[in-house]
Amino acid sequence: MEAPLHGEQMESVRARGGKADSAEDRPVWRNRPFLWLLSGFTSSIFGDSFNGIALSLWVLQTTGSAQRMASVQICTMAVAFLFASFAGTLADRMDRRKLMLLSDWARCVIAILLGLSLFVMDAPFPVMLVLVSLSTFAGLVQGPSFQAATTQIVGPGRIQQASSTIYLFDNAARISGLALAGVVVSAFGGLAAILVTSAAYLLSSVCTLSAGRFPSPMLSTAGKEKRSFLQDWRSGISHIRGHSLIRSIVLLSPLLTVFFLTAIMLVQVIAVGEWKAGPVEFGLIEMCIPLGYMTGASLIITFGHRFGRRGHLVFFGLLLLGPIYWLISGLGSPRLAIPFVLLGGLLFSFCSMITQVILKLEVKDEWQGRVYGTMGAISSVAPSLGLAAASMLADRWGAATVLAAMSMGLLVLAIAAAIVLKPIRNYR
Repeated sequence: MEAPLHGEQMESVRARGGKADSAEDRPVWRNRPFLWLLSGFTSSIFGDSFNGIALSLWVLQTTGSAQRMASVQICTMAVAFLFASFAGTLADRMDRRKLMLLSDWARCVIAILLGLSLFVMDAPFPVMLVLVSLSTFAGLVQGPSFQAATTQIVGPGRIQQASSTIYLFDNAARISGLALAGVVVSAFGGLAAILVTSAAYLLSSVCTLSAGRFPSPMLSTAGKEKRSFLQDWRSGISHIRGHSLIRSIVLLSPLLTVFFLTAIMLVQVIAVGEWKAGPVEFGLIEMCIPLGYMTGASLIITFGHRFGRRGHLVFFGLLLLGPIYWLISGLGSPRLAIPFVLLGGLLFSFCSMITQVILKLEVKDEWQGRVYGTMGAISSVAPSLGLAAASMLADRWGAATVLAAMSMGLLVLAIAAAIVLKPIRNYR
């Protein structure tokens, strides 16, 4: 039995003239507009993976400079931090389908220019930096627009199923994209990888076009008082600050991501430096991270309708993550660590995906772009800072020691969050 609609959800359904009811009558894998958008989003993520591998190899092979590599990451992080919340505001003011198409077309063209500049004309490094920044800027509207649009298309009763499916395909695209990108670069060169990137963005736009038209926030606000862009942006920040549940998730999600990504990086360092893991063992550890995440997503898709107190599940996973990584820090063999790494990925999937489901259920359609944009701005900076700090500490005191200390910090965070963040803990 699906969860009943409450409060804002009922109001959102009425605002759409009952369209959500027809979407909820069928599972998401029979919802054609959703499947088309999901295919486009997956293609876009696949293209991002190819782009990242090709550019990283170009920088390292051309300049051999770690500083140049860091400057690329800093540029993309700065663009995301400065403009992601504004991109979310744009997604709440304009036709989201058009924004997604413009994003795909712009990145498609920029990818071609990157390929020609780097691999044909031998353009200098600053040219690459400008083009990468423009591509990052163009892609900022994609995420908020997609997340908000899919919420409208599937309806409140199918949000949990849709969110799990999205994250399942997201991880599959990243894994396959990174793996295939390395093969393409080694076999055909960086230019071929960049061209695949461009084709992936073009395919994403074709899928978005095939999804057809879907409700637009500007249509639902027809007849209301006109507001400026900055007023809408400020109202989005105020909305997050004034809504205790949304504020709690926007704060918790980036912190959880910081700890999880840092723990994964430290496990990788331990595997190579202390456990002396071979290629097969290291590959299994690497595989277990997304496999655990995808297993969690599959469980939510299959049994999600039976979950009652979803807030309790979030903190159940969060409270166990710290002890899991503390156990890993004390192990002496990569084979012993594999099941715990898999379990860590599964627990993280429960924490992260269920909070995203709650966010989609409780945030009205016309606010979702701004909420996701603001959260994206925070998430663009926090993990990078955490990874940088952990790397420096690991070089000084050892990765296992830092992982053990960080695990205890994660446990303290989980206990504090369970006490302080009551809106999440008490969520139905």
